[in-house]
Amino acid sequence: MYDNQKSQIIVKRDSADGDRRCAETGDYIFQIIRTYIVILFVILIFSILLLKRKSFKNTEVRFFWLTVLSCLFLVFTDIAETFCSEDPSLLFFRTLFSVLCYFLRSTSALGLLFVIMPYAKKRRLLWIPNIINLLVCSTAFFSDIAFGYDADYAFYRGPLGYVAFIVPFFYLLFIIIIVFTRFSDKKGAEKFIVPLCCIFCLCAALADVFGGGVHLTEAIIINCVFFYVVLYSSDSRRDPLTDLLNRKAFYDDCSSYSKEIAAVISLDVNGLKTLNDTIGHHAGDLALVTVGKCISSFVNSNAQAYRIGGDEFIILFFSGDAAAVAEIEKKIHDAVNNAGYSIAVGHAMADKDKTLDEVIKQSDSRMYADKDEYYRQSGAERRIH
Repeated sequence: MYDNQKSQIIVKRDSADGDRRCAETGDYIFQIIRTYIVILFVILIFSILLLKRKSFKNTEVRFFWLTVLSCLFLVFTDIAETFCSEDPSLLFFRTLFSVLCYFLRSTSALGLLFVIMPYAKKRRLLWIPNIINLLVCSTAFFSDIAFGYDADYAFYRGPLGYVAFIVPFFYLLFIIIIVFTRFSDKKGAEKFIVPLCCIFCLCAALADVFGGGVHLTEAIIINCVFFYVVLYSSDSRRDPLTDLLNRKAFYDDCSSYSKEIAAVISLDVNGLKTLNDTIGHHAGDLALVTVGKCISSFVNSNAQAYRIGGDEFIILFFSGDAAAVAEIEKKIHDAVNNAGYSIAVGHAMADKDKTLDEVIKQSDSRMYADKDEYYRQSGAERRIH
C-alpha cells in the first residue's frame, strides 16, 4: 500500500517536472520567435530580392550578401549562446558563440560600409579592426580581459570588453561620414533617407552597449534594405551607358526643382550618325561614353548632368552666375575636342521673367546655332538621325 502510494507520488512528481520542462521549453521557443521573427523575416525577403536582382554590379551584390549572411548567422549564434547560458557545463560553447556573435556583429557593419564604398582602394585594411576585435574577444577562452563568467555563471565584461562595440561603432561612424560626403549634394529623397538610416544604426549600437539586445542587428539589416531601395531607385534614374542621369530623372528634377534651377547647358555630339554608319555602333557608344566622362569631370555639386537622348545631353545648374556657367561650358567643349570628338553647346540663364521651359528652349536654340556653325565651317554633311 505504502509502496503504491510512493510510486504514485513519484509518477505525479515526474509528470509535474515534465510539464514544467515543456512549459519552459515553450516559453523559450516563444521568446526566440518574439525576439528574432522580424529580423528573420526581413532577411528572408531581402535574400529573395538579392537573388532576383540582376542589374547590380557583382561587387555590390557580394557586399549585400556579406551583411545579410552575417546577420543571419548572428541570429543563430545568439540563439545558441542563449541556450548555452542555461547550462554551466556548456561554458566552452557559450564562450565560442559569444565570440562569434561579437565578430559577426562587426562583420555585418563592415558589409554595410562596403555597400557604401564598394570600389574603395585598400579595402582589405578595413578588415583590420574586425580581426583585432576577434582576437580580443577570443581571449575569453583563457582570460577575462574581454569578458568572462562569475561563480554563478553570470556574464561580466572585462577591461577590453567594449572593443566588441567600439569596432562596429567605428564602422558606422565611418559610414555616416562617407554618406554625408557622398549624398550632401544630392537632389531627392536619398539625401535625407541614407543619413537618417546611418544615424538610426548608430543609435541602435549605443542601445546595445548600454541596454543589451539585438537592436544593432535589426538596424543593420533594415538599413541594408533601405540602401538597396536607394541604389535601386538611383539605378532606375541612371543611363547605363554613360552613368549620367537619364531622361526620366531629367523630367522628374525639372518638375521638382524648377524654381531652384539657375542655368541650363544643352549639349549635342556632332557627327555621331556618321560615326555609327561608317565605323559601327561600338564606336558611337565609345564617343558617348567619352563625352559623358568629359561632362562629369566638370559638373560640380551645384549641378546635375543628364543624357536625355541618343547624343543629347543637358546640365541643370542649381546655383552659379553667367561667367561660371560659361566657363564650365568652354571646359567641356575643349575636353571633348581634346578627346578627338566634337560637341555643340549652348547655355541660358534663368530669371524671374522666364519659365524653365523657356530657359531650356533658349539653351537648345544656342546649341543648335553652334551645331550649324560647326557643319558650316567643317563642310561636313549634316546627317539627321
